[in-house]
Amino acid sequence: MYLDEFQNYKNQLLDDLSKNPEIVRLLSDKYEQDPQESIETLYRKQIFPFEHIPDTIEQGSTFLCFNVGINRMSERREAPSNKMIYTPIIYIWVFTHKSLFFLPDGGVRTDRLVMEIAKTINGSHHYGMGSLELFKLDSFAPLTDYQGYRMIFDATDWNHPSPDRRPWPSNRRLGV
Repeated sequence: MYLDEFQNYKNQLLDDLSKNPEIVRLLSDKYEQDPQESIETLYRKQIFPFEHIPDTIEQGSTFLCFNVGINRMSERREAPSNKMIYTPIIYIWVFTHKSLFFLPDGGVRTDRLVMEIAKTINGSHHYGMGSLELFKLDSFAPLTDYQGYRMIFDATDWNHPSPDRRPWPSNRRLGV
């Protein structure tokens, strides 16, 4: 296993999230109709491609972090014995300061964020062989006065390239 896909998954996730203006709006502390920020301006300030817990926070903010791991490896029964698959998992953490929890138009910021993230990537065919599926959603409270959610998505992917150099299956994302 080469794990090259991990960076591809992170890049794809950032690209998918950047296409949803409501996610940017919800990450904006001001929750403006047309926020001045973009995913690019929030990257490494409020969006991190790893599990990030800020050390010192001078003012309340909303954060979105994500990472990739492996849930399990197994031999695929219908494939030849030299084909192995694994289950990559994408972790997404969304959390906000208590002062930003409630939105001016009603609702809770973190609830809306996880709904928008799920709408954007759940069922996507850009992660692995099949579709990306929401596996788990649970509470997450990384710091005093911060609360949110941890989302876990999983997919299925090939563990290694075909030793006989046969082409990838047609539904396989090629990381292009």
